[in-house]
Amino acid sequence: MTRTLRPYGTAIIAALGLVLMISSQAIAKPKPADDKTAPKGTQPKAAIPNVPELRKPGEAPPQDPRAIDVYRAILRSGAAGGAADTLGDGMYRAALQAFYDGQIEAAQVAANQFARTYVRNLKVNEALELVLLAKNCRDFDYQPLRAYGRVLSLRAAGHPDSAAAIAKATLQVWPGSAVRYHLRYQLADLARERGDHTEAVAQALAVADSTSKSRLAPAALKLAGDETIAMGQGQQKALKIYEELLTRYPDSPLAPGVRSQILDMRKKLQL
Repeated sequence: MTRTLRPYGTAIIAALGLVLMISSQAIAKPKPADDKTAPKGTQPKAAIPNVPELRKPGEAPPQDPRAIDVYRAILRSGAAGGAADTLGDGMYRAALQAFYDGQIEAAQVAANQFARTYVRNLKVNEALELVLLAKNCRDFDYQPLRAYGRVLSLRAAGHPDSAAAIAKATLQVWPGSAVRYHLRYQLADLARERGDHTEAVAQALAVADSTSKSRLAPAALKLAGDETIAMGQGQQKALKIYEELLTRYPDSPLAPGVRSQILDMRKKLQL
């Protein structure tokens, strides 16, 4: 009997000891609360204000979503107009000069290399235009295209009359050349510069003809509309030209500005 009760007796004794320990802790006198009041003559510490956290690019974002990444903001503001926008200008100028000099294949290679290397440069579109011209205007052994390069060179050098003369002569010799619409657009722009609105409209509308399928057609329609207003032929005719631009080329970069221009013109006509 004593052997069978021994485990139970041990358990009872352990339970009684645990009860006595808990009771003594409950009866014990509680500790006095800490006095958190500051001593007389001292100022309470000011709270630390929230300040923008400075982080290096690539670090994990802060826990506080209101924190401002100052370094990233500075980098973004500098990247908007950084040196990369003009990096490689020398290579583009070399390609353009080769085009001016009639070295079409060399200009194509240099322009293509420039566009691939300096994709953020502001002259990438102009370089791609040189590549497309060299690719699509190979007729007559590049002679009309070389004349077009000469026209651009003379305009850049400040000789508009000579540029216009070469453009007209080229159109007379090779009226069906692949570069003819580029030559006509140059004649339209040159006429605009010297105030010959009638000639400017005629050349621009020839470029913008629906059968031309020229990449310059949207710009030519814009030029024709502007010159129609300048020559005093009324707002209605110009409106028709602008509306044709929006109808045929709704995704053109010129479309938003022309759309705003049309709204302003209609408001004035209603007054």
